[in-house]
Amino acid sequence: MVHFELRSFLNVVNRVFMASMTCAFACGGGLVGIIMGAIKGQTTETGLVRGSCVGAITGAITALQIMDMMADGEPFSKAALLHSLLNGKVFFEWVSPAVLKAYQWQASAMEMSLSFTDIFDTDNNGSRGLSEDKINKLPIRIFENLSMMAQRDEELNECVICLQDFKNKEEGRELPSCRHIFHLKCIDDWLIRQSSCPICRRDV
Repeated sequence: MVHFELRSFLNVVNRVFMASMTCAFACGGGLVGIIMGAIKGQTTETGLVRGSCVGAITGAITALQIMDMMADGEPFSKAALLHSLLNGKVFFEWVSPAVLKAYQWQASAMEMSLSFTDIFDTDNNGSRGLSEDKINKLPIRIFENLSMMAQRDEELNECVICLQDFKNKEEGRELPSCRHIFHLKCIDDWLIRQSSCPICRRDV
């Protein structure tokens, strides 16, 4: 009976200890993440608040992953773990690189999103699309002998708007100003919003 009560007490103590350590790791990782994210956010377009949020989430998750690694593999002794926890070394060594990677990923995603938006944005450059009558007057081209054409010019192999290959007997439209060719529907939809070639930006 005494052994059972002692074992139950030790289990409770162990659970409380693990819960406390998990909470401490999550809070510590989140705090370091906030600091690192705020620093990176302040120096770039993401901003202080958004950078702090990204850093806090990434830092907390990374800290919990470190906790799981230590619980499973025990790479550090308990004394070394407590010492690293108290002086914050474990957080800065592990959490900071993870926050920077997450921040770099977010910055790359924002750059891709902005570049994609700029391609289709017609309000900022002052260029208006063409009317349907003007679009319908542009020359139509029937794709024939594509294999021979592709050998001479690799750019004739696919439409740069949808990135799909041209097919034999398929209708396309050729822009008279630059001679670039696209799928009929692709370029018509483009010209309704934008009056320039999507490749060279020359006015149609």
